[in-house]
Amino acid sequence: MLKCMRRLNFAVAAALLLASPSDAQRVPGRDLLYYPLGTLAEAPALALYAGDGFQNPASIQLPPDARFRGSAIALNTGADRGVSAQLAAFAMALPRRFTVALSAAHASINSIGRTGVDPQPIGPDVAYNTFVISLTGSRRSLRHVTSAIAVRYRSGQADDVRRSTFGLDGGIIADHVFGYDLRVGLTSYLWSPGSEGSEEATFSGAVDARVFGKDSTHQARAGYGYTVADGAAGGHYLFVSGHLSRWIARVGVARVDAFDHHETTVRLGLGVRYARYTVGLSREESAGGFDPTYQVVLSGIFR
Repeated sequence: MLKCMRRLNFAVAAALLLASPSDAQRVPGRDLLYYPLGTLAEAPALALYAGDGFQNPASIQLPPDARFRGSAIALNTGADRGVSAQLAAFAMALPRRFTVALSAAHASINSIGRTGVDPQPIGPDVAYNTFVISLTGSRRSLRHVTSAIAVRYRSGQADDVRRSTFGLDGGIIADHVFGYDLRVGLTSYLWSPGSEGSEEATFSGAVDARVFGKDSTHQARAGYGYTVADGAAGGHYLFVSGHLSRWIARVGVARVDAFDHHETTVRLGLGVRYARYTVGLSREESAGGFDPTYQVVLSGIFR
């Protein structure tokens, strides 16, 4: 068991820290996955609400008394940008505190008109989309630490150009750090070994802590997240959340810096847990006068 734990932790560290430069062609659709698919106004490294593992592979870990989890997520940016994304995930508990999960995510832009010299559309719309399949494994390797790795296959299409790539991501989530109700998360997102410069991976960290309240069902938390990309983009995220019985509410302010351009947006999330089911809705403002981004989350745990 100790040997197995060491191998898993080594794989997580490799996914988070290593890179191998080479020249490769860009797979279309990577920009569609910058939207916060799989979060309920959460920092990516602590996106635990849906348990889908897309932002942080360690979030798939099932509680000790659970056997299965199913999750379904839908994201929409409105008609002005036309981006929609869907995610479905299934997780299963294995002996010795292991969890495995399989997920599929799809994102696309609708109604990209094909034009020539005349601005009027001609022919069918231009296809622009991407599809990600992830196989993820996690383990509660220490009393308060969960580590995970995800092997991903991503394909993308831009008109008649189709390309694909494989990726490897790692994630760690630690709770009750130093004996306090404090959580820390670290994760990579869509890192493709050997494709530096053609596929932009992101790396995220986050921390949150209970600031008052008696337990996990009656509490308020505050936290901070930071995300950095292979390119010039980076982001800060400050958030607070409140838990009251079955209900959870979250509000956060995100600041994204890219190529000397700064954008600040507000994220809101509201969720409810009833019996074995979890439902959530989030809203994120968009800079530049665009419609906000909405996301719906549904998941269920079966024992």
